[in-house]
Amino acid sequence: MRSSKTLIASAALLLTNSITTLADEPTHVPATVQSKVNAAVIAKADHALRNSLPTISNVWIFATGDANSVFVSYTTGTPNESHAVAKSSEHLALVEMQGDQIATLRDLNSSANVVLTAASR
Repeated sequence: MRSSKTLIASAALLLTNSITTLADEPTHVPATVQSKVNAAVIAKADHALRNSLPTISNVWIFATGDANSVFVSYTTGTPNESHAVAKSSEHLALVEMQGDQIATLRDLNSSANVVLTAASR
């Protein structure tokens, strides 16, 4: 009886963890001088991306020489009925920020020249 309670509790924890993993996953930022100098735009880009792309994971943000732009490597997933990720795709994008919002997002992995702007969302 005790082992069945433990098994049920473990299954519940694993299920809860798998549903929230995408939202709780930390953002990775290389420990460079450029990243420290541009910490504000990195934080704003991270927040804006997570609000725009709910199934984003494996986020890496790289500072650029521009105080309003970052490169972002990330994975997006399409959840199925059981909330597990059924299909995922990796992206590399140039994100240009305007204040706290994404001004443009250029997906560099797309064969089409995909540019999302604040006006197109």
